[in-house]
Amino acid sequence: MKKLIVLLLLAAVARPIKAQDSLTCSMLVVPLTGTALMATGALLTWQPTANEFQVALRDRVVQAELPKLHIDDYAQYLPMSVPVVLNLCGLKGRHSLDRLILLEGGSYLFGSGWLNAFKYKLAVLRPDGSTYNSFPSRHTFTAFVGAEIIRREYGREYPWIAVAGYATATLIGAMRIYNNRHWLGDIAAGAGLGILSVSLVSFFEDYLIVSSRRPFLPADMPGRYTLE
Repeated sequence: MKKLIVLLLLAAVARPIKAQDSLTCSMLVVPLTGTALMATGALLTWQPTANEFQVALRDRVVQAELPKLHIDDYAQYLPMSVPVVLNLCGLKGRHSLDRLILLEGGSYLFGSGWLNAFKYKLAVLRPDGSTYNSFPSRHTFTAFVGAEIIRREYGREYPWIAVAGYATATLIGAMRIYNNRHWLGDIAAGAGLGILSVSLVSFFEDYLIVSSRRPFLPADMPGRYTLE
């Protein structure tokens, strides 16, 4: 009897993940990932032992005397432009063009408010010693807002587009370290803030606005907007 109960419990735990389970998992995992990245950035910045690691990384970049590249000043906007361009070219994502622009603009403005507050309230010195507004990285924040929107719009049907979006955003963050403009903690926090901003604005847009206008539909039925 005990063996039967154990087998039934294992079967329940190992059952196939349903659409609603996937929805719940996604609602938790994505915001938690953004929060974890921001916490990692704070740890690298203010925890002495962790901070030594990013200082050592900065020292290696400075000693290498690498030529500065400024393409990141323009490339930061590339991920945000991709969903709009794809939509205009006929490759439709989850949202119509007007809702996509609303999501991008809302996510960027919402996150920028917090980013500016962090930058000028915490006043972290940049690795090159130029200004006291290093934490978090705006370039990385902007790139990851775009990358997360790409994932939401096209990740289910075109996962390679989502991978390319996140790879581009990560490269932009790495270039900020390469150019000695940001610490590693700034990059982690900027990425986390970008992901979290899209998650929160998308939740508000999908569940508080859209759901108030549409009856509840199962997650696998056409017309159901889901946070993923």
